[in-house]
Amino acid sequence: MRIVWIMVLILALLGIFIFLFTFFRITGNVVESWDRFYTKAICNETNYCEDYEIFCNGGELLRMSPTGNVVQFSEDWKDKRDESYLEKVC
Repeated sequence: MRIVWIMVLILALLGIFIFLFTFFRITGNVVESWDRFYTKAICNETNYCEDYEIFCNGGELLRMSPTGNVVQFSEDWKDKRDESYLEKVC
């Protein structure tokens, strides 16, 4: 008889745990809120350029992540983009 009550208690606790877990949707994921997203190629002094995903919120930089896309231009290549665009992030 004691084993039956222990089994009922375990099943009840398991049921409560499953209910609470699904009701509150515990995922462990953090939700990031951003209002602007774009990609931008950023080049260094040797004309090695890498694309970045840029996430902004309210003019503030949240995150910059490399996309993995890169290009190496020749040494005499000049970036024709406007200087203000090159410096602006968000």
